[in-house]
Amino acid sequence: MRTHRPSHLFLIVALLALAGLACSVQGQAAPTADPNVIALAVQQTLAASAGGETSGPPPATLPPSTEAAVAATEAPPIPTPTVTHVTFPANPAGVTSFMTDRSSAALAGERRSIADNFDVNLLERPFTSQVMDYRAYLDLNRGELSIGAPWIYVTLFLEGAPPAGTLAFYGVEVDIDVDGRGDYLITGLAPASTDWTTNGVRVLRDTNNDVGSAHPMAADPPAGGTGYDELIFDQGQGPDPDAAWIRLAPASSSQVQIAFKYSVIGSPDEWTWGVWADEGVNKPEWFDYNDHFTPAEAGSPTSGSSLYPIKALAAVDNSCRWAVGFTPDGDEPGICYIPPTPTPILPGTVRGLVFRDNNFSGGYNAGDSTYNGVTVTLRSGGCGGSAVASTTTNGSGRYEFNNITPGSYCVTVSVSAGEAGTCPCGGLCEMSAYANPRSVSVPSGGAVNADFGFQLWGPC
Repeated sequence: MRTHRPSHLFLIVALLALAGLACSVQGQAAPTADPNVIALAVQQTLAASAGGETSGPPPATLPPSTEAAVAATEAPPIPTPTVTHVTFPANPAGVTSFMTDRSSAALAGERRSIADNFDVNLLERPFTSQVMDYRAYLDLNRGELSIGAPWIYVTLFLEGAPPAGTLAFYGVEVDIDVDGRGDYLITGLAPASTDWTTNGVRVLRDTNNDVGSAHPMAADPPAGGTGYDELIFDQGQGPDPDAAWIRLAPASSSQVQIAFKYSVIGSPDEWTWGVWADEGVNKPEWFDYNDHFTPAEAGSPTSGSSLYPIKALAAVDNSCRWAVGFTPDGDEPGICYIPPTPTPILPGTVRGLVFRDNNFSGGYNAGDSTYNGVTVTLRSGGCGGSAVASTTTNGSGRYEFNNITPGSYCVTVSVSAGEAGTCPCGGLCEMSAYANPRSVSVPSGGAVNADFGFQLWGPC
């Protein structure tokens, strides 16, 4: 026969009394005693009094929530690591690189935008899903990049300041091999002040070059992929606690500034970059976003589209990319549009010789003579056009018009056909000119030659 020591019986009675007291006090918000805890305590007390044995069913098991509560009272809390910063960003200096992005502010009242291109991952969607409420703090209109060793500073210009409590993230995507697949993504939760902070700042890297799925930038059929799969900096945690920061720009609360060390991205000589504002998806492992939705699932911000309004791919805006360390030619994936360079229009020249074709050869050669002091006139368009310039032939019979705008002109010489002259054999001869006046086309930066020969025709 098993017996219990009186001290243990007294403890059991005390526990039961305590449970009853917790339930019977009137007018007070007393904690409710957990019957499982009481039962377990009773059984443990009984076991202790019997040398560690109990009769009857096994001890009651605490529910998970109770186990956690008990464990919390027994185990000391794990302290949060303290981050000690050594190097702090300063202020960006001159702009090294920049790009502009289409703003949707002017069309916000119409709940639409016109610059979105889902097919090439150029998103202009600073609106909520379905309802198309405009979010100015997600609407990018410019990005500026400055380099001041050891820092790279990126300023994101927004149409409005981030509101308190927003979960919006702002980021910089870096492509170090200019293949259209981003290699690094530096993101930060919307900052609350103009003080630099690492809170909410992360740096991610793509280790297997799968950002963009099968075709970088282009919209591929929805497929998996790890995107930015390695977290190399997390709010001060990482090899360098000072690697990346964020703040509101002192100049304007609608500008967000991100600073990160050049060494974070490997200090490349040439690379491209773009900026992001994201409150809708925020999944770095999904980059590029257009590879994870069909056009119908994503929706469209273009009101004339059959896919309007925005659906799953909402509250996000990004820019095209621009270059650092080289001049882009426009073929780089994701690069901002580069307008064609207009062909320069350079002035041209009209020149020629006025001569007497004594041997009737049709061109100037030995035995021919030249006219000096003869007036030559240049007219615009046809020969009935207005005079542009006039000159006289020199002692060698030559004339020249310089700095002439390319185009069509007419050249005339004052020696007129039918003019009488002395024939070599005596008597009078009739002056005959070929190609007088003469139509010419002046090329850009080039010269056109117009000679005028005159012949005497008579009885000889």
